[in-house]
Amino acid sequence: MPKQNVIAGLDIGSSKISVIVGNTLHGSTEKIGIVGVGHAPSKGLRGGVVVDINQTAEAIRKAISSAELMAGVKIDSVCVGISGEHIIGQTSHGVVSVANTEISREDVERAMVAAKAISIPSDRENLHVIQQSFVVDAQSRIREPVGMSGARLEAYAYIITGGTTAIQNLLNSIEKAGVPIVETLVAAPLAASQAVLSRDEREVGIALVDIGDGTTEIIIYKEDSIQHTAVIPVGGQHITNDIAQYLKVTLPEAEELKIHRGCAWTELVTVDDVQPIPVATDAKPRFIDRYELAQIIEYRMAEIIEIIGYELGDTPLPGGLVFTGGTALIDGLQELAEAMLQLRVQIGYPKGIQGLTDRVNHPMYAAGIGLGLYGENLRQQEHEIQLRQRGNTFGAFLQRIKEWFGY
Repeated sequence: MPKQNVIAGLDIGSSKISVIVGNTLHGSTEKIGIVGVGHAPSKGLRGGVVVDINQTAEAIRKAISSAELMAGVKIDSVCVGISGEHIIGQTSHGVVSVANTEISREDVERAMVAAKAISIPSDRENLHVIQQSFVVDAQSRIREPVGMSGARLEAYAYIITGGTTAIQNLLNSIEKAGVPIVETLVAAPLAASQAVLSRDEREVGIALVDIGDGTTEIIIYKEDSIQHTAVIPVGGQHITNDIAQYLKVTLPEAEELKIHRGCAWTELVTVDDVQPIPVATDAKPRFIDRYELAQIIEYRMAEIIEIIGYELGDTPLPGGLVFTGGTALIDGLQELAEAMLQLRVQIGYPKGIQGLTDRVNHPMYAAGIGLGLYGENLRQQEHEIQLRQRGNTFGAFLQRIKEWFGY
């Protein structure tokens, strides 16, 4: 395939690093053809933050090598997902006077620059400045003000920042892994929403919850713009730790129980439902009733859902809530969340994928696929800007010729 059509998403999680390699489909930013997948256990991160650069770099190297082997291409640039408690979002706004009576693209850009010009601590960096809406004089909730008449333009933007140290350590790990170019850093829930949520869902109002191993990340949309983001410092690994502690099993055994035999809501499990639990150190298999296992999972999951409800607040969400991430497939999670939050709840699978669909049609790959889609959208935006700049240059050249000849 042509080199310029290859896009790679690097999803760096606390327990697993995944690489998704795709090729763009006829310039689409909503579809991607998956040609390679690679992953490796992650031992150098905690809560989405690098704690050991060498271990993280080695895991990244292994995941990329695996993806390259499957895809048959060399990965020399990646779009990277970033997560962790250090990711913070806030709404900002800026106001400018309109140069003429009609609002131009330049006026919009000046307003967005004013909205971006907020004071952030020296230990933080901007990751995203995302357009929300505009106000023209007294008229609010305007999506596209170009061409409208007005004297005052106000821009609202959602700004996502990250900790400078966490960002730099992540970039150092990627560089040490031998990846020469990082095309962009993308907040993990923003990437996942690219792959899971449709524009209609984002328009009507919907929340996406990405349950990772170390953290649970929330992003809320209304009128196709981000309204709120949050990071909860509890995730799937905490459930695994609870199971290991209470049932006295190893962490791998606890993870197996959580995924394949666990249930997040005890009401869906009969009290006499028993399942054998093999323990490597015992000569005979141990037995535990599934109801007790469900109690352990429900206790922690109910805590997570309660915090999610607090973050959602009173925001009307006709589209409901979508769970994604590897932990999203625990039995009973959907029913428990619906009962606690009184919302429509569904599990989010990646949309618009072709190629190796049998490999990646899973909530755990939502962020990786979304990174590819986000990166392709970014490439197209940069291409359009270049074309516009060339057009402006050519237009100025024509104007000089006209002036030369007296037109």
